[in-house]
Amino acid sequence: MNEYQIDCDTVHSVIRLTVTAETMTEELAEEIYEHLVEVTSKGGPYAAIFDLSATKITTLSTDAVRSWGRHRPPAVPMGCCPLCNHLRKQVVVGTEPVIFGLGRVFEMCGERGDNDQFEVAGSLEDAYKMVEDLPENFNECLLQRVHVD
Repeated sequence: MNEYQIDCDTVHSVIRLTVTAETMTEELAEEIYEHLVEVTSKGGPYAAIFDLSATKITTLSTDAVRSWGRHRPPAVPMGCCPLCNHLRKQVVVGTEPVIFGLGRVFEMCGERGDNDQFEVAGSLEDAYKMVEDLPENFNECLLQRVHVD
């Protein structure tokens, strides 16, 4: 079973993380962060969708999420679109209240000065609207992690 996949709409410079793991652990969050940094380090700015709609529970503490929001650089480079100068949105999708809530904690704790770029959505459809993209535009798989027992 896949735990997550990172793909890209190369035309519109949008990164999409799709997490299929039912439980988000601190170890999985750390691994995802490291891989996002790795695959986006040579580009950007990007709009991004962090799709956690399949994630039902988490072992992450509110304090850990708060700390990441305050002290970590973004995993995906933020900024303005070089063509139109609009802010590139980054959206976390959380359909479960605990995931949505932790996304909001992260959003509110960011001290990067660019919180207008980071939002939380309750559905994947809303996230696509927020970043102004369509699911069929994601044409390049950058990384796929498969769970192995």
